Amino acid sequence: MSINVDGGTLIAFLLGLARAGAWIAIVPPFSIKGTIPMMVKVGFAAVLSFSALPAITAWPLPQSTPALIGAVASQVATGVILGLVVRVLFSSFTATGSMADMFGGIILPPSIDPLTAEQVPILGQFYEQVAYVLLFVTGGELLIVRGFLLSFQSVGITLASFPVLARVLTQDVVTFFLAALEMGAPLLIVLFATQVVLGMLAKAAPQMNVFWLGFPLQVMMALILVALSIRVLPSFVDRLVIRAVTDMVGIATGR
Repeated sequence: MSINVDGGTLIAFLLGLARAGAWIAIVPPFSIKGTIPMMVKVGFAAVLSFSALPAITAWPLPQSTPALIGAVASQVATGVILGLVVRVLFSSFTATGSMADMFGGIILPPSIDPLTAEQVPILGQFYEQVAYVLLFVTGGELLIVRGFLLSFQSVGITLASFPVLARVLTQDVVTFFLAALEMGAPLLIVLFATQVVLGMLAKAAPQMNVFWLGFPLQVMMALILVALSIRVLPSFVDRLVIRAVTDMVGIATGR
């Protein structure tokens, strides 16, 4: 029994596999360490590459070994950058929790995030996990995958893509800071006002141990405000998913 595979189709599949594998290694939530077996990730990358075959076969495929090596390297770089776009945007949830940690006085040692295997502050880890739960509940991960498949309409990142790449990444970094501040602003304002009130209380009643009173008060206010501010996360998840999909397609197509 023999299986005949067209050489062009095999090359197209390998190029798609290189881009999909690099993308899955970077993009959340598919880059989860320790919970998704490596073979599952490889299988998922193969499925994505197979799904994009009609678009990839329309590319000018490399005709020599050096050209093939260069094309694979280009696809890996494209996958990494497309995954980085999503990762930067979704890091705003962790940043919001980290700010709440710092201003709320919850200064426990950072714990290990089971999703990224990295040290993350307690509230930062909480915000991140809630965001990923909302992502799967709302079907946002399917939109992210759809956006990645649409990126195969183009060969990938070239020298002509650098102006678009620089503009999109700059805008995404700005969006990262703005989203983190918008989600955490009400909490930070109230906690700052609490510190001001405690300072005024210390001035008015020097004999009172304001530190003994202020620390548990700040922690209690932080936890209450975090519980109330969770309501805004679904809208931010939707906005960031749409932005991530738009940016991935824009970078890949150079628009």
